[in-house]
Amino acid sequence: MTTPKANGGFPAILAAGFALLLGTMPAHAKTYYVSQSTGDDALTGLAQEPGNGAGPWKTLAKASINLAPGDQILLKCGDTWNEELAPKGEGTPDNPIVISSYGKGPKPIIDREQELQDRNGIRLADQGGFKIVGIEFARCMTGIYAEYSDNCPTKKYIWIEDCYFRDSTHYQHYEDYPKRKIGLGICFFTFELENKKVLTDITIKNCVFRRLASGVWTNSPDNFNKNASFIYPFGNMVFEDCLFDEGMQWPQGLRGVEGGAMRNCVTHDTGRHKNFRSFNGVAGSMFFRCKDWVFEDSEWGFVDIGGGSGDAEAFDFEGNCDNMVMKNCLFHDTDGPGFLLCCYASDAHPNKGIRMENCVINGKSKRPIGLPRCAILNTTDWTEVTWTKCTFYLSPGEALMKVMDPEKDKKSKFVDCVVKNLKQACSSPNLAAKGKVTASSAVAENEAAMVVDGKEGTVWKADGAPEQWLQVDFTEPTTINEFRIKEDPSSQIIRYVIQAWDAKNKKWIGCFNGRGIGQDFIAPIVSRTTDKVRLLVLQSARGNPCITEFGVYNDAAGTPFNDPTGGAAVGVVGK
Repeated sequence: MTTPKANGGFPAILAAGFALLLGTMPAHAKTYYVSQSTGDDALTGLAQEPGNGAGPWKTLAKASINLAPGDQILLKCGDTWNEELAPKGEGTPDNPIVISSYGKGPKPIIDREQELQDRNGIRLADQGGFKIVGIEFARCMTGIYAEYSDNCPTKKYIWIEDCYFRDSTHYQHYEDYPKRKIGLGICFFTFELENKKVLTDITIKNCVFRRLASGVWTNSPDNFNKNASFIYPFGNMVFEDCLFDEGMQWPQGLRGVEGGAMRNCVTHDTGRHKNFRSFNGVAGSMFFRCKDWVFEDSEWGFVDIGGGSGDAEAFDFEGNCDNMVMKNCLFHDTDGPGFLLCCYASDAHPNKGIRMENCVINGKSKRPIGLPRCAILNTTDWTEVTWTKCTFYLSPGEALMKVMDPEKDKKSKFVDCVVKNLKQACSSPNLAAKGKVTASSAVAENEAAMVVDGKEGTVWKADGAPEQWLQVDFTEPTTINEFRIKEDPSSQIIRYVIQAWDAKNKKWIGCFNGRGIGQDFIAPIVSRTTDKVRLLVLQSARGNPCITEFGVYNDAAGTPFNDPTGGAAVGVVGK
């Protein structure tokens, strides 16, 4: 799972920077420079600095020219434009057209200033062969919008990396999309209604999506057509090391994508807007009419009903999703069910061939609207899903699985799973007490080691505001699966991440992204082995970070659970 990191006052993900591997450029390739601060559209656009008629262009309109494979459009770092960039032409996977940055400083920003109006940042039309790197998009109705016509020949390769999409929360009913009424980071839209590919080989890597109605969409006019199952206009879509934060409806709302992967991504804090009410539900992810995907080492947490939205589950296979595999994934802290398996939206076709392996669900199902309190909500027993070596933490009164329309033919399986009451977590010895505890800073007489001394009234208090950290070094590689944190009332931490050290790659890896701690918070994770862990505080609402207890555990308590049909799962309830 990714680890957010501060960058200019905002949490961002690791591996930031503007490094770009361009490969071998063709001899004819040109590089065009654009600077809002120093440019002039009367210049050639072929030099970074003005002089002798050469120099950067000023506007994105001027840069919206016909481009050839290998050409580049580079925007000056630190500059801002309130325009749409609509380049013409297309590249190839080996020689894409590159849109990136030059110079030093913050990312260049395309800020459309008014999210209520239908304004894009970058617009593509029936095009492929683009690589977009290191651009910030603010207050756009859609940051990057790519539209593909009916009968469009298959286009290949869109690569989006190290981009920041933010602040577009406008939301209305969108049944008639592409009459755009919802704030999106990226949207791939097609008018193709047959089972034909219009775009393949899409990569979204090291990107941050924050305060958007939805982060990434694929869509078509058949969005609400229940008779349009098994239509896949998009193919081979990959997410890597992305952070989706403070979103509203679906940070990923994907429809009609055949083949894909999501690796090391975090989806955190969805739907938490007191005045927001979605007309068709909220989820950390909504996948619909997709097949042949793999999800690995990713996390979905803190999904809220806001002002009364339905659902509010960590993940939703909405229907007609086949051959979807999830490995080492964490789902936690939801107002609705922890996980939804649905078939109502797609001509009654159930999901088939779903495999969940070594995943952890700690949904809690705190306040569902019109749905039962459960870790898994299965709309029909026809859905084919196998849970293997998964762990389910149940809160009091929360069921392991509920089925809305029971059938005689049951197709859920649980193999070598564990069911555990959440209140029984962290019951083994605290491994942190045997480690070396250090911190980024500490107030005198409130040192880091006091969080493991077992005494009431002792605390670690940071000598400053975020980012602050509390770290435990073990004497040898140690397996961990649960954390317990207690916060002193003098502080109010509202955003943090628990990280484990990856010795092989020499970097911190996020294993739990948190929103609040309070008096007592238990954070189960996907089990891992590491030689050190840390609590990294990213944001506080009040006071310097102040922790009374930091517990790290490898807790084995729980009840082994096997069920070849899923019938017994319906009767399991937390105590």
